[in-house]
Amino acid sequence: MRYPLLLAFAVLLTNAIPAMADANDRAPRTLSVTGAGAVQAVPDMADITIGVTVVAPTARAALDANNAQTTKVFAFLQSAGVAARDMQSTNLSVSPQYRSRRPNDSGHPEIIGYMVNNNLRVAVRKLEAFGSILDGVVTAGANNINGIRFDVSERTSLARKAMANAVKDAIAQATNIANAAGVKLGPILSISQSGGRRPPQAFLARSASKDVPIAAGELSIGASASIVFEID
Repeated sequence: MRYPLLLAFAVLLTNAIPAMADANDRAPRTLSVTGAGAVQAVPDMADITIGVTVVAPTARAALDANNAQTTKVFAFLQSAGVAARDMQSTNLSVSPQYRSRRPNDSGHPEIIGYMVNNNLRVAVRKLEAFGSILDGVVTAGANNINGIRFDVSERTSLARKAMANAVKDAIAQATNIANAAGVKLGPILSISQSGGRRPPQAFLARSASKDVPIAAGELSIGASASIVFEID
């Protein structure tokens, strides 16, 4: 009678082990939330792309004229206090210009001149001088201005504050949800984050009356934090 009892106990134990393993391996219940945070800041710096475009009968004449004009732009920027590290050439192109053709014209297009374009990206670290610099580069010979982008010099510290706000928002959301659902928040299982910059809001900042008026805006440095909590 002893052996049948041992066999029955072994069978029960064998069946119980997977059940115990399932209970131990069962994934915990979780609550996932995403918080948002932002910090507002008035820009204190800007960068812009300026260019000199010249058209002349020959490529040589166009390039020489462009070089002379661009040199004057460089000289003005240096006199305005823009450091060499804040000036970077982004494009230099030489392209033929063709005579407009009528629908019935045949043969090869006729070249009537050449265009030379030289672009330069400039960072202005003193925003109060931005309007006068724009005015000055045009006087010096720049005839293309585009791509104004405002920024803040203390972006790293502002981004950290925005992230801290996002984490606080996520924890507040999780606490509110847990209380409403009648569950208890457990430890944090994971945190992931992302950040970015929202478009500037309207804010007019005029320089002296003779300079170019500039709308610098107000930047919003944003961040988000996704947190997964274990719940009881």
